[in-house]
Amino acid sequence: MPPSIPKTMKALMQEDKERKVSIKEVPVPTLEANDVLVKIEYTALNPTDWKHSAVWSPPGCISGCDFSGTVVSIGTDLAVPLKVGDKVAGAVHGGVWPDKGSNAEYARAESDLVFKVPEGLEMDKAATFGVPWLTACQTLIESQGQQFPPAKVSGSPWLLIYGGSSSVGLFAIQLAKAMGYRVVAVCSPHSFDFVKSYGADELVDYHGGDAASEIKRITDGTLDRALDAISEGSSFEIAIGGFGKQGRLNCILQPSDEVKGISKDVEIVFTTMKTLFGKAYKFGSEDMPASAKDRAFLVELMRKTPEIITKYGIRANRLLLRNGLEHITEGWQEMKEGKVSGKKLVYRIEE
Repeated sequence: MPPSIPKTMKALMQEDKERKVSIKEVPVPTLEANDVLVKIEYTALNPTDWKHSAVWSPPGCISGCDFSGTVVSIGTDLAVPLKVGDKVAGAVHGGVWPDKGSNAEYARAESDLVFKVPEGLEMDKAATFGVPWLTACQTLIESQGQQFPPAKVSGSPWLLIYGGSSSVGLFAIQLAKAMGYRVVAVCSPHSFDFVKSYGADELVDYHGGDAASEIKRITDGTLDRALDAISEGSSFEIAIGGFGKQGRLNCILQPSDEVKGISKDVEIVFTTMKTLFGKAYKFGSEDMPASAKDRAFLVELMRKTPEIITKYGIRANRLLLRNGLEHITEGWQEMKEGKVSGKKLVYRIEE
């Protein structure tokens, strides 16, 4: 028997003043032809969640991007054969739409933009395979012109991951190893053992002023590919300084003109997963263009994610598990104050 679906649900909504959110009772989303309705079991937090709310989100939208849950209803013309009862996970662009967001009891998502949770991956951990996983794959595979594993890069070249203990960094390290790279990761010394356990070959401390030269020493001046998963403060300078003569640095935040001025022969490429959903929309004052190419990449990524997780033993972020929509803004505040390091805040929604 199909599950009983209520007409309304609780959701963390953007208010119309003071850049705050509050829990509201709102209609359960109506599905379009390619949509599935997911009963949210877990939602995972990202820094972008509180930043959306503080700066960009319009009134009346639902916050939250990352989720795992159970399909409870399906649209009339799905692109992939999902069915009621399937366990799925992924990300939507929360903080933009009135009927899409993971900080809610139910969320709608396009059927080909979620992945079926593979056997053995617990649902709380599956929720961490959202924004950080998509970002790692978008930068290291699509943007850098590489192939999905099991294709391997030739010659075991070095790849730099700046911010190795971040959510994006931890996924990127594992993905890079699956692709055949040797990985040098930059992070704080207290995270060295933890980051190495995720597959990093060499670790570099970003304190002290000689991190760039240490990267060059480790890589023997051959570094030509890097991902800056921090993209703030001195990260650009250190990452660029670690390159040999030329190369490609992917970053997750827009570089300043000053940074572009020091890049020399290093191509700095900013990518945003906002383009992966393939729809044009307004984001704050910015018009986000539709990208059929990026959406096609995300479709393929979602199709391959269960296989990649299983074949290469991709581990979820280490998480802190909590309960309830009403406590999510407390997690936002902790992230804003820099109190969350090396762990992902995950909230159980399903009662």
